[in-house]
Amino acid sequence: MTDVPFDTMATARFLRESGIEERQAAAITAATKDGVTGGVATKAGFARLEVKIKAELNWIKVIGGAILAVPMLSWLAELILAALPA
Repeated sequence: MTDVPFDTMATARFLRESGIEERQAAAITAATKDGVTGGVATKAGFARLEVKIKAELNWIKVIGGAILAVPMLSWLAELILAALPA
């Protein structure tokens, strides 16, 4: 999820021009990029999360329906048996 633009070349160049050695500038740039882009929530990420949540909710509905249906079937069977002629 890296939808946030981060110009690593410009950042490293800025650090080198500020007097920081190239290896250190590269390390600082990499760490900064990870911090800026690593945990960013994006629209695509939220869309995937929404799909996952909807799937979980559908399972909850199915399980809830089954839990309600079991006692209802027993009750319905009793009604049918009571209505049959002896």
